Amino acid sequence: MYSEEYRLLSLKTILVAVIFLVMGGAFALILRSQSGLTNTGVPYVVSPVVYFEIMTDHVMSMVFGLAFDVVFGVSLYLVPLLTGTRIVKYPKLANAGLWISTAGILMMLLGGPQNQYMFTFLNPLMPASNWFIGYDLMIAGEWLVMTSIIATSFNWRSNGRLLPLGVAFIVMDMIQMALANMSVFGAVIWSLFSPLGQLGINLTGVPNSEVWKGLFWYADHPLVYFAPYTLLGASLTIIPLYAQRPIYSYRVLRWMVPVLFVLGMSVYVHHIATDPWPLVLRDVFAQTSTALIAIPFAVVWFLVLITLGDPRKLKWDVTLAFLYASIVWNIIGGIQAEPVQPSPATDPTIHNTLWLPSHFHIMLALFTVGGFFGVLYFILPSIIHRAWYSKTLAWINFWGWQIGMALLAVAFNVGGFFGAIRREVAWPAVYQIYYQVAAIGGWIAGFSAAALVLNLVLTVFLGQRLHEEDFPKWLRVALAFERRGMRNEGYKEEELPYLPPESIKNA
Repeated sequence: MYSEEYRLLSLKTILVAVIFLVMGGAFALILRSQSGLTNTGVPYVVSPVVYFEIMTDHVMSMVFGLAFDVVFGVSLYLVPLLTGTRIVKYPKLANAGLWISTAGILMMLLGGPQNQYMFTFLNPLMPASNWFIGYDLMIAGEWLVMTSIIATSFNWRSNGRLLPLGVAFIVMDMIQMALANMSVFGAVIWSLFSPLGQLGINLTGVPNSEVWKGLFWYADHPLVYFAPYTLLGASLTIIPLYAQRPIYSYRVLRWMVPVLFVLGMSVYVHHIATDPWPLVLRDVFAQTSTALIAIPFAVVWFLVLITLGDPRKLKWDVTLAFLYASIVWNIIGGIQAEPVQPSPATDPTIHNTLWLPSHFHIMLALFTVGGFFGVLYFILPSIIHRAWYSKTLAWINFWGWQIGMALLAVAFNVGGFFGAIRREVAWPAVYQIYYQVAAIGGWIAGFSAAALVLNLVLTVFLGQRLHEEDFPKWLRVALAFERRGMRNEGYKEEELPYLPPESIKNA
């Protein structure tokens, strides 16, 4: 339960993420099965009340359980390693934060039938009191882990040296989410101390719905970028190893850190361009920032792809396949969203259709979770000192995830453009084909995730033992590539990221 060694801290956090992957996946398969079997709401699998309850539970498990914990797990491994200390600062905070946030998520999942109201996150719909308490408990736990990770990044004698690029992205990510969580934390406290909280502590009336929504959803855009930003940091550390050369421009990529921070924090109320708030907020934040945030992502992927060069000359394995596919899916998701979502002419038309869960699954499931699958295939052998048990299961995981989630995303996208309304339990029969295709895709993706879990269990118990190193060879080479690239771009020697003395010879 408690550990201070960075690999054990990372491992147990990743394992908690995998547990939430299984839970969230089970919720998803129930949803897909019910919607794929009937368009009338007849409870072949679950009743309408349970259907909407599970819709909330699926989001809670996949976003706050899987995505957040895999970010924390990867960060707790990479940050101590890349900075050369192999020490987690304030490990008690990291340990406490993991279990407090997990307890908070479980409290939300135990909200019962009232969870059906929270998949829209709209005040004054009333969830169970433990949902509100669990949400803020989860945020408190996240703050503790974020504090530990940020402190760990500075737990070394820099002497003017720059942090490794991967660490810079991770630290920016932690700061952004920690700040954004303040508004939603306050919104939940407001509800708890009102009649909505059902605690008898009625210090205020029912919160104003527009102000409450603004506070709650202000955190949602940093939330959807929380996992992608850390994925960027991990990917930019790993990619040079496959390209066998430094990233094309570390200077430009370092500038993308503050650019992405500003744009990620400034997309108001998650793209809702027609929200009844002051026009300047909608024009600047809901439209302009939403459109502009595609630019730094395009810059990052352009530099990564020209660094990788001709795909036919790369040495492919499941890590590179997942990372490359995640880049492609992020580009597809951007092309899908940019023409319509920042626009007041089109956003109201498509926002409440299946188009939106299509976009979300492209960005979260295919881009982000798929990318992290690749990262985990890469770093886990160094964490547990065992090689992956089965390459076949790894490739089943890759192809099943890509095919299954692609079927779901395409079905939702097309159905949404033809007017299929999201967040419903019944719909006209003409839309049923899209739900059926999505159900098939969901089950394919579910079997692929099962292949990952099975491979993980077999690896832990039967994987070939690997030689233990203080600093894995791949890490030493990655740091050497970054130092060489920065040196070529004119950085001073004393500015280059720290490279442990014992690794210079091997690097």
